[in-house]
Amino acid sequence: MILVATALALSLTTAEAQDTTSILRKTQIEKGVSHRSKYGFQMVSGFTRRGEMSQRFEIRHGDCGRSSGWDDCNTDRARIERKERPKNAFSKPGQGIWYGYSMYIPSDFVSLGRGNTSLSQAKVEGDLMPLWQMTFNDRPYLLYSDGQSCSLGSLSRWRGQWNDITIYAHYGEGGQQVYFQLFRNGALICERKTPLMHRSLWGKRHKIGMKYGIYNSFVSRYLAANATKPVNLSSYTQNQSSGTTSKSPAQSPFKIDWGVELPTHVIFYDEMLAGSRREDVDVRMREAASLPPVD
Repeated sequence: MILVATALALSLTTAEAQDTTSILRKTQIEKGVSHRSKYGFQMVSGFTRRGEMSQRFEIRHGDCGRSSGWDDCNTDRARIERKERPKNAFSKPGQGIWYGYSMYIPSDFVSLGRGNTSLSQAKVEGDLMPLWQMTFNDRPYLLYSDGQSCSLGSLSRWRGQWNDITIYAHYGEGGQQVYFQLFRNGALICERKTPLMHRSLWGKRHKIGMKYGIYNSFVSRYLAANATKPVNLSSYTQNQSSGTTSKSPAQSPFKIDWGVELPTHVIFYDEMLAGSRREDVDVRMREAASLPPVD
């Protein structure tokens, strides 16, 4: 009887743990705006958090793209990102979701100074500002859609190691005690108790999508600060939906000879899951429970 009960409990635990979504399988490279070089995204072996394969992203100077609705090359940006497809596949309006994954920032990663390198975010389709976005520069921070932010600590704490990230995000308009939590290696570092959706989005039907990879914005700030040649500049200004304004030295930075180029960025991701419970997606909790690797 004890053996039967134990087997049943194990069976239930396994079934519950399978109530997850593979983020890799429910995302695709954002065509057009993501650069098309073969080195941009690869599944690689031999360097993982767990299991046999991890996801490798790379972006170099000039790796920008454009689509019918947006042009990174002429808005001071460049990226290689995977995006949730279809929208609302696992990030659903009015609901809470847990994301769990590991991210590796190499020890030789060079900050873009006052420029931005976003490594994970979630956005409402058609809105410029992310609901949340993890940005790594001289002062890493988490940005919310209303312009509020949370410090992620020093960049040196993140470089040269696998960082186990667990995120809870609730995409509702009210009635919750907590709307966002970010854990790094098991420790809570950011929390929000007001809606992620800013008021301009309330009462509307939304399509939400998570994105990850490498997304560099306002890169001319780095290029201007490190230029070795004289450059004639006319500043670029972008108005955000949060009511804030972002400025940078140039709108089309890759058309200018600065005498210097952007540093190449390489980032690895592994063990990417989304689910309704933390214990089903948290990398460390899954490892402690002897659940199998993901990727």
